[in-house]
Amino acid sequence: MDRPWTEETLKKHPKMSPQDRAKIFAPLAALRGHSERLGEEDVKLMRSERVELSEDEAQMLSDKLSQIKKGMNVTVTYFQADEDSGDVGYYLTLTGVVTSVDLVYRVLKIDVGNVKDLVIGFEDILDVSRDVLVDIESCFRYEKISENSDYND
Repeated sequence: MDRPWTEETLKKHPKMSPQDRAKIFAPLAALRGHSERLGEEDVKLMRSERVELSEDEAQMLSDKLSQIKKGMNVTVTYFQADEDSGDVGYYLTLTGVVTSVDLVYRVLKIDVGNVKDLVIGFEDILDVSRDVLVDIESCFRYEKISENSDYND
């Protein structure tokens, strides 16, 4: 049965929001640190091996990287290796402002919130995107002229 809510009861004991009720019972958490520990285990489960790009994928990524300039806001998906092993780690996706693109040393530097000049090697990048990046193939597409056209040579 529901609790009867009369005007007199509501004056003495106003209805409490769920957030306020949660604050009351938070100190009674029986397993302190349990949720943080579960979060750590989830991260361990997300570990994966480094993905090797095909030649076509590598060329498309190279085309995208050649269009990135200082000051652009980009989203980068890159491989972060574990401390133990170089081929096992995590794929992270972050958005930030490009501070430099070094084609000689093949690194991309990005400011991400509280991290200034995060250095990402080109070999670790899986994908990079921005609204104005152009698909290079679409720039050079042409339509084949039909045989019935007036422009036949």
